[in-house]
Amino acid sequence: MAFEKCPKCEDQVLDNNYSCPACGFVKSEKSEQENQPGENSAITSENTSKSLQIQGVLSLVILIVGVLWFFLTSEESQQSNEINVIPLVMFIGGLIWYIVTRFRIWRSHSS
Repeated sequence: MAFEKCPKCEDQVLDNNYSCPACGFVKSEKSEQENQPGENSAITSENTSKSLQIQGVLSLVILIVGVLWFFLTSEESQQSNEINVIPLVMFIGGLIWYIVTRFRIWRSHSS
């Protein structure tokens, strides 16, 4: 392993590091060499369709509302010995929808 100087603080850093531990300077030439031109390995919101972004947000909202509703009304359900079905279905449906949406985002970026 070879050492080289950081261009910003001139501290000695390993050449396989992506950033300087002393000042936080990020080496741009390392990240450019790993990503070939025309190849984008990171999944970002910029290269995800708006439809999939909206579906991801809606699925999370339904999941969170279902969980909150289930736990906020759990005391009433225990007194009447019933399970509150609607929030449980919202939670499970939101979770499945979110997982399917994340898989679709991954599949659209891998091709």
